[in-house]
Amino acid sequence: MNLPVVVDITLGLVFIYLILSLLASEIQELIATLLQWRAKHLKLSIELLLSGGSESDKSDIINAIKLVQTLYNDPLINTLNQQTKVKVEKHFRKLTRNPDEQVIEKQSGPSYLPSETFAITLLDTLKIPQLVNYVKYPSEETRTNLHLILASYKELKKGINDPTSASYTKIQEVYGDIDQKFIDFINNELPDEVPDSLIKSLAVIAQRSRIKVGDLTEEINQFKNEVETWFDRSMDRASGVYKRNAKGVAILIGISIAFLTNTDTFHLIKRLSEDSVIRSTIAQSASQRIDYINDPAARRDIEKLLGNASIPIGWQNINQQFELLDTTKSNQVYIRISQVIKLICGWVVSGLAIAMGAPFWFDILNKIINVRNAGPKPVAYTKDQPSQK
Repeated sequence: MNLPVVVDITLGLVFIYLILSLLASEIQELIATLLQWRAKHLKLSIELLLSGGSESDKSDIINAIKLVQTLYNDPLINTLNQQTKVKVEKHFRKLTRNPDEQVIEKQSGPSYLPSETFAITLLDTLKIPQLVNYVKYPSEETRTNLHLILASYKELKKGINDPTSASYTKIQEVYGDIDQKFIDFINNELPDEVPDSLIKSLAVIAQRSRIKVGDLTEEINQFKNEVETWFDRSMDRASGVYKRNAKGVAILIGISIAFLTNTDTFHLIKRLSEDSVIRSTIAQSASQRIDYINDPAARRDIEKLLGNASIPIGWQNINQQFELLDTTKSNQVYIRISQVIKLICGWVVSGLAIAMGAPFWFDILNKIINVRNAGPKPVAYTKDQPSQK
């Protein structure tokens, strides 16, 4: 087997993997849309962020879930939600929704949340900017800072109505004389369930903000920027988790497609190496219409051409895959079992290849075509010459 034949076989394999990878990507995207994987993963990631992680106290996790639902009801985030209007998708989501969540969640959530929107909504929900307006000595040498505000945050609800408590004295040190307007604000505006871990995290961020700036007005702006950075870093980690989970789903979808289409890598290699017509048809199609990935019309033409060329996938090839090497009765069972194992392995290899994704195989296809065509076209001779005056 010479080198051009090996290149054409490789080109045929890559081309078939690419077509099936496109199908797998469309199936996975459809499933992700119907099941709202991105929106649910985003909401769960925010809940874990506000609760301090999955190993936090149960009370913090419950408070974080309630706080996130409050954030999602805020107009800034609620307007980002693009809930589907298609009846099929709406009914599918109702069927797959957890019955316990129907009472709490009445609509789908956004699949993406800007860090600035999150920071503004979180601080506004916690009433941090409003609390800053009530502080004592905001711009003198003994000024109050955000760290002290957050340190006394959990004391406000339980201490504001009891002047004899130590919490009330601590509140006075930060906010000065406490009037009825401030008491009404704490009782009516401040959220009830706030995770302790969230306040501790925000206190650390506030301390970091105080190092960078001095004035309380500048500090609140810097604090908002630090919360945005905190959110972005957390979402980067959450994105990595989502991609790992998506890769596992892609492998399952890839193996399923390989089974349903009977795409056996070992049989593909055998047919491409033996049948020059199929091999040349696929190679020419891949070389001439490399733009097909972004051109639906080109994809249809190639699929029609490949169909006429009897591409070696599909269950019509099962007889060739199970061709017996020996007709003696004693060896038939052994050969059939070995061929079944070989077929399953071929499906698994094809499934793993399909799971690599269309962009991966598209890049490989470009490189193989360059090799097959003896590299890129050389630069025109006239371009290397100095301009004539």
